[in-house]
Amino acid sequence: MAHPDPSRFPRAIRRFLAGDTGHTLLVHGEPGTGKTLFALRCLDVLSTENEVLYVSSRVNKATIAEMYLDDRLSIDETAIVDLSEDPFALPITPSVPFDKLTLDSLLEWIESVHDASAGLTIAFDSWGLIHQYLASRHDGAPDLSTVTRKLAALARQTGVTVLLVSEGQNPAPLRYIVDGVVAPQVTEDDRGRACRDLQMQKLRGIHIENRRQPFTLVGGRFQALPQAEVQSLSASPDAETWQMRPNSKRSFSTGLTDLDPVLRGGYDRGTVVHLELGVDLPRDAWSVLTLPTIRNFLANQMCATVVPPREASPGLVKNDVTAVVADDRVQTHGQIIRTATGDGRVGRSDSMVSTGDEPPQRRDRPPQSVSATSTPPDRSDAGPAGYGDQTDTDSHAGVCSPQKLAYDEYIGYAERLRDRHEGPQLHVIGLDNVQQEFKRQLGAFANYAALHNDLVVLITKPGETLRDRTDRVADTHIKLERAGTGLIMYGENPLTPRLGIEIDSTPAIPQLTLLEMV
Repeated sequence: MAHPDPSRFPRAIRRFLAGDTGHTLLVHGEPGTGKTLFALRCLDVLSTENEVLYVSSRVNKATIAEMYLDDRLSIDETAIVDLSEDPFALPITPSVPFDKLTLDSLLEWIESVHDASAGLTIAFDSWGLIHQYLASRHDGAPDLSTVTRKLAALARQTGVTVLLVSEGQNPAPLRYIVDGVVAPQVTEDDRGRACRDLQMQKLRGIHIENRRQPFTLVGGRFQALPQAEVQSLSASPDAETWQMRPNSKRSFSTGLTDLDPVLRGGYDRGTVVHLELGVDLPRDAWSVLTLPTIRNFLANQMCATVVPPREASPGLVKNDVTAVVADDRVQTHGQIIRTATGDGRVGRSDSMVSTGDEPPQRRDRPPQSVSATSTPPDRSDAGPAGYGDQTDTDSHAGVCSPQKLAYDEYIGYAERLRDRHEGPQLHVIGLDNVQQEFKRQLGAFANYAALHNDLVVLITKPGETLRDRTDRVADTHIKLERAGTGLIMYGENPLTPRLGIEIDSTPAIPQLTLLEMV
């Protein structure tokens, strides 16, 4: 049997279930929201330490096993109890003093199973239908609330963990009896893509940092969107050489194994990509989808120029590529243009590696394309406070505004770079770091990219003016957004599913996996 992967299960619920024993968790929601798959995932996570049972009154054992169980789960058909058959035919085989299960004998049966096991977690799906089924076996049966209250009391007394799956939107008054309440929900965005969230409404004794946990049912399994640690994205200094992904005659690889097929092979040659950043993202979230592309261009001996967004860390790109790409390729083909400095001047254009052997003009002075001229700062596209233009106070110079990049200067630099190195170039540009005139030239920039077979990635932030114009010139439009504590990307053009981003920082070169959110 497989071992459960805790990284794709909500941490707060895992702590709730694995903490104090005897908890009762109510799982309620409309049909099709993922309640059954969530309950089975809970049993899967707990099965390494407890005996687990899944009790059903509406679907037989064979059907449940065929629909929901596979070799990726640590539970199998022996954990399923079908009340329509013989509930006593269990691998634990407890001795019980009754012939059939009723509401009167239900609690005795649970206690007998618990006594015969080394710890028990039991899920009832659905609890309302099981109550109706058992209540039909005798007259004067207690109501659902009464049975639930007795069950919760038994769970606390014996240490049995109980999951109650309930249909419908209104679980009251059961929610006041149980220790925890979660609600899987599914909605659709304006383009028909499923958006699933697990609402953690109550978990007694557990601090809930984020009550909305995005999840997916891809592959017929409940999988929570993992937390994204963007700061761990950069490769470590001792990382091995980047294994370049080949480009085709039609497209450039994104550098991500999972993303290339989604975009039909990668980014088309001679095109513009609009990378639209959502609100409340980590500072360097822009690099999640751009670093792999930058690495791959340099590894393929093609030029890559990066103008990071205003609040980004230029050193992140420099440190990353120097760790995974050969020094000679980085030094001759890579360039970072830093425009946002604290002294009111345009920063110099740096090679992505400093070895002491690079030409003096690359180390000691900025190229003409980013020279410190007397051009006044461009304030026409200032974004909201804290997210757009910044000012820095200096005791000598007063308040200064860093200059932004001019279009003609940038193209002049790109042409000089092209004179030294033939072939397509990658341009990654944060639009909050360029002048307004640059933005008015986006159409001309798109034509320039098409003419030279280049790839342009334009990055916009919330509050950025002319986002619509960026969309009009872009051939590919990708959105990157925060979802709970994780990150989700999706394509508006071409239309793609919502894709959760999992960052595994264990390898020297962190691995990115895309999880389809369906």
